[in-house]
Amino acid sequence: MGEYFARTKVKIAHAINDDLPKLVGNRVVRMTKQNFQEEGFFGARWKEVKRREPHRKGHGKRYKGSDTRRKILTGRTGDLGRSIKAKPEQASVTIYSDLPYSAAHNEGTQNAGRGHRTRIPKRQFLGNHPKVEQATKEIIERKISKILQK
Repeated sequence: MGEYFARTKVKIAHAINDDLPKLVGNRVVRMTKQNFQEEGFFGARWKEVKRREPHRKGHGKRYKGSDTRRKILTGRTGDLGRSIKAKPEQASVTIYSDLPYSAAHNEGTQNAGRGHRTRIPKRQFLGNHPKVEQATKEIIERKISKILQK
């Protein structure tokens, strides 16, 4: 019996330190990228962008030269959504974007742009959420159950 406990202890330690951070990181990155497609943070819609707002009487059509069909925060290149990455470490994982403007969009700011006079509303795409916690819990439970069934 002692041998079973020793093997199980090693398998669980390996799962916690190596496997689970990778599994959780990959899942959360996919969930975050899905948020970009749904234009919100797990069901909470992002604030609409001016380029897609209907025109006001006497103001012509929409904003000149703007792409009214493009999704919020995708840009012409989609770089922000594609920049979401996971950095698995021992017994933890960090989900991040390495783009310099990602924090301004995720948290909002009052002083963006070249003249620092552009206001960017908060359009969160990274951070804690009950759906992230639930997905993490399910991955951990599935992995540990698989180890215990062997």
